[in-house]
Amino acid sequence: MKKTNTINLGSIIFHIEEDAFSQLQNYLNAIRSYFSTSEGQDEIITDIESRIAEIMQEKKISIITSSEVEDVIAIMGKPEEYGDESDDAGFTETRATPKKRMKIFRHPDDKILGGVCGGLGAYFNVDPVLFRLGFLLTMLIGGFGLLVYLILWVIAPLADRASDYLEMRGEPVTAETIGRTVASKIEETVSNEKNKTWVRKILAGLGAIFGFLVEAIQGIFIVLGKIIKPLIGVILLGLGLIAAIALSCFVAIATGIGFGGDFLEINYTLESIFNQIPVPQMFVLMGIILFVGIPLFQLIYLGLRLLFNMAKQSNAVKGTLLSLWIFGLLFMIFFGFQAITFYSESARKELDIALYKVSSDTLKLSLNPHEYFYWDERDTKIIETKNGEHRLSSNVELNIRPSQDSLFHLNIEKRANAGSFYDARDFAENIDYHFIDDKNSLSFNQFFQFPIDDPYQYQEVELTLLIPVGKSIYLDEKLRYFIYDIRNIHRMHDRDMVGHIWKMLEEGLVCLNCEELDSYYETRDFLEKEKEREMDRDAQRDIKRLKIEFEMTEREKDRALKIVDEKRIRVEKERIEILKKLDKNQ
Repeated sequence: MKKTNTINLGSIIFHIEEDAFSQLQNYLNAIRSYFSTSEGQDEIITDIESRIAEIMQEKKISIITSSEVEDVIAIMGKPEEYGDESDDAGFTETRATPKKRMKIFRHPDDKILGGVCGGLGAYFNVDPVLFRLGFLLTMLIGGFGLLVYLILWVIAPLADRASDYLEMRGEPVTAETIGRTVASKIEETVSNEKNKTWVRKILAGLGAIFGFLVEAIQGIFIVLGKIIKPLIGVILLGLGLIAAIALSCFVAIATGIGFGGDFLEINYTLESIFNQIPVPQMFVLMGIILFVGIPLFQLIYLGLRLLFNMAKQSNAVKGTLLSLWIFGLLFMIFFGFQAITFYSESARKELDIALYKVSSDTLKLSLNPHEYFYWDERDTKIIETKNGEHRLSSNVELNIRPSQDSLFHLNIEKRANAGSFYDARDFAENIDYHFIDDKNSLSFNQFFQFPIDDPYQYQEVELTLLIPVGKSIYLDEKLRYFIYDIRNIHRMHDRDMVGHIWKMLEEGLVCLNCEELDSYYETRDFLEKEKEREMDRDAQRDIKRLKIEFEMTEREKDRALKIVDEKRIRVEKERIEILKKLDKNQ
């Protein structure tokens, strides 16, 4: 194991082996000695160190060895290889040709406002006057050129180093070219200051003011970024962890190894789908984990990077994660298509049962007790019978409607979904539901059963109790979560209807003992308003039918008014009869 040192090169920290450190130090000392008499020596050395640091960063190495230092020397060139300023072939024939890189910078010497046109001219190797004319013409036409110029002014950095000058022109960045550039830059600066006209000086002053404002705004954003960056990291990390926990819970539910019976409906649904897919369940879950888990991992990693300034992922890691995610995506497409087609068709089976046993005018509705189902549980519950022959499901709802005859009826609608209509119909027919009725009561089972061999296909049962007009029902407290969307003239919620007696009228269910809602007076008011509306509707209909007044004789008009009055009287008599019945019930 070799001893290592820590160095600061171009304001960047590196770890370097001791022999490589000595080699690099000797090289830099030789550079300093060579440029000791040059004007701008400190700037030359600083730029060379920065360029060496950039090369080391590009190599993405953790510890600098002698071989890396030799590569850097081969690129930058040794002092003894430097030729005269006019000898452009000195570095190309005797050492490795450095890679040329071109970037857009703002030219600090060839500028009128911000140096944008000067930088573009150097980048494209054309006269910057052409760019200045182009921006000027677009400004005069519609102002678009001004917007582009300002954007380039903000995003393009100023070429303040020798290496920036070289990259701006697309020239190789070596120690020799850096030294030459620093010297020529100093000469150009002095020459430009002497040759500046008063117009250019004014424009340069305006550019300096705008540049100061831009730098101030950039500084504000940098400070805000330093404050907001950790906050964003915390938010991303929190979201990623929460989503990862949710994914873990889903996998636990899908495999049945966690949460007991709290998510049996989801568990049975996934089990039904898995049984139909011609691949093992493990592969499907693996595809889901890859499809969802890899973005979550990247989200968590990004949050950690923002918090702790962690290094970027290598291209190999990114490529591997992307390949795995695409693999998971293909599995998800296949799995989603299978899941959609598996429940694409629905079917139902209806039974209408007349309750001949019921003879009472008031029917008590209640639930049959069961050791596994409880009236105060709202979620769907699915269990297997002790003998293992059936599954029991609590996906049952009760609705109430008026009957078309004098008998109570119970309509049982069984529903199921499947990949085809015929399969869905078979699954619906296999549903078995029971209830108990006698002369004054009707008790419902909280569940239905279907064969254990049938997969879970969203089987459900909807009960509709049809009540004759004039008959009443009592809703037991245990029906609070069993009834669903029962319409009544009070517009009372289902959960508030239990514990009361309800009478079926032509207008709908009326509560006979809802004292806390003052239902008697509410009912009277409702009926009076309904009869008035009905009377008005009938009168308007009759008047419209007889409406052509100019064709009527006086006798015909009197007859039409008499018909309307008779109808009003008949409607009023009906209203009074209903109110008398309500008075007797009170």
